[in-house]
Amino acid sequence: MMREAIAAAAAAVVLSGGAYAHEFACEKTIEGQVVHVVAEYPATLQFKIVVTNTHPTDASTALAIRDDLLGALGIRLAEKVPFTLAVGASTEFGASVTVHNQRECLQLSQAQACKNSFEDVFQVVFDGGVAQCAAQLVCMPDALGSGGKG
Repeated sequence: MMREAIAAAAAAVVLSGGAYAHEFACEKTIEGQVVHVVAEYPATLQFKIVVTNTHPTDASTALAIRDDLLGALGIRLAEKVPFTLAVGASTEFGASVTVHNQRECLQLSQAQACKNSFEDVFQVVFDGGVAQCAAQLVCMPDALGSGGKG
């Protein structure tokens, strides 16, 4: 009886894994780095997000995507969903933002007074869950101490 229960439970686990036919992974970078330090101003920051279908045999459909920072900057990623990717296929999202001084950099990061960095999270929602990725921006003081232009 115990062996039958274990076999039934194992079969249920195996079968439930196939119920979700979608799997995603993502990577978010700033200037090609997961952690990017801004040491000189003004700086133009290139944000790049790559979403990849990691399911071994099926196409995957993204139902929603979210990035609060890019959304606050007026970049509308949500208009690009739903989308479906073939096995192993990827799609990219990007944005360019200029910060003129440390104050603007910190405002972009919505950092608290005691912090000088942030983690910006991108999410892709699919029928099997959520994949998340983040990039960190570190805002160094203005070398000139003048606050820069802007």
